[in-house]
Amino acid sequence: MSELSTGRPAVALAEKPTLYIEEIIASVALAIVVASVSWGVLTRYALERPANWTSELSAICFAWAVFVGAAAAFRRGGHIAIDAFVDLLPAMASRILRIAAATIVFATLLTMTVLATRLTLSTTDVPTTVLRLPQAIIYAAAACGFALMTLRHAVSSVRTLRQGANT
Repeated sequence: MSELSTGRPAVALAEKPTLYIEEIIASVALAIVVASVSWGVLTRYALERPANWTSELSAICFAWAVFVGAAAAFRRGGHIAIDAFVDLLPAMASRILRIAAATIVFATLLTMTVLATRLTLSTTDVPTTVLRLPQAIIYAAAACGFALMTLRHAVSSVRTLRQGANT
């Protein structure tokens, strides 16, 4: 059960201004996307000699920004949770439903981590078109993002369960 399912953010931005690894990776990836796209536009229209590698690099970094950024949002409780119905239930029924929902979320995240990892490993010897990097670099973004979300969800759920047991 995560703190998301309680309707409260896991960590309020005002309380903890610390940057976490997810935010650093996503921010760097997004900065590379902006720089790469800007360079691509400059070389195509101003220099009239397009840098072909910019679109591939920006696509790779965009994948990292999206998946690791989703993990950062998960860490900070930034994903939406609609629990109006759950709040109307008696306390015991609400707790059971929240635990069930958290279990489903955990199982889904863990499954996606496994599948993304398998896909990543299966593409280690397939090169990208322009940069000739392993395509696994692209799919590793999903594997890392889902793994980080799984970890953050597990930690949040254990913390929430412990708090619930103490009340």
